[in-house]
Amino acid sequence: MSDPDLLALVSELERIARSAGALIMGGYRQARSITKKGAIDLVTEFDLASEALLTRELQASFPAIDVIAEEAQGKRAITRADDSLRLFVDPIDGTTNFAHGHPFFCVSLGLCRGASPLAGVVYAPALELCWRGGIGLGMQRNGEAARVSRTQALSEALCASGFGYDVVGAGDDNVPEFRAVQGRSRGVRRCGAAAMDLALVADGTYDAYWEFMLQPWDLAAGAALVVAAGGQVSDCEGAELDVQRGAVIASNGRVHTELTKLLSEVRDGRPVPTRA
Repeated sequence: MSDPDLLALVSELERIARSAGALIMGGYRQARSITKKGAIDLVTEFDLASEALLTRELQASFPAIDVIAEEAQGKRAITRADDSLRLFVDPIDGTTNFAHGHPFFCVSLGLCRGASPLAGVVYAPALELCWRGGIGLGMQRNGEAARVSRTQALSEALCASGFGYDVVGAGDDNVPEFRAVQGRSRGVRRCGAAAMDLALVADGTYDAYWEFMLQPWDLAAGAALVVAAGGQVSDCEGAELDVQRGAVIASNGRVHTELTKLLSEVRDGRPVPTRA
């Protein structure tokens, strides 16, 4: 796909994401139906309505691209040899925030070639923030060009992380890693929407972000934005990012090695939890 084609695709993704955002805002801080996929893994009727709108619009605009959406549980294995294009869709990333009236939630649309991020749009309607970009295109925040930060050391970095639904109460819960990075940085924020955390690395707000146990629709758009903005993404052992595996470090590139080393030291030989 050439850069002009990718630019047109990103523009269309933004249009579609904004349409879903307008729908979602109809339920923001209003009475709504909430059900549970797990003990703390929520879904609302607005997740389902947003996903229906997004799937319909994306399939109409990009009939040749596979659309894989969260609530439809459309995840399927992608081999390294499979370099076809696919769109990963999160109709509301940060549903728990949305359900409680917290503004930190977004629509996330990420284009991958195989398991590698290529382009994305992250739209946070309650905050009126939209990040968009792609590999070779650069990244924009609300229409203005943005880049990753220039922070050189972890001790000067503001970081972000999160905790997966599946590790609540488990021994391998990211708490030791969180504590270690908190002690070696200027702070760690935990805001509950992975796509937005990644977008905030891309625009220079955060210097780095890591998390385990994510899904491809959590990662695809934001990871593409980080790379488009001049940053670096990898798995939590420093290898090439595979959005299927669900473990990520994203940074401005300057603190990447230091953060990766610290996380590896904390894990002390334990395997990094990933999605199968």
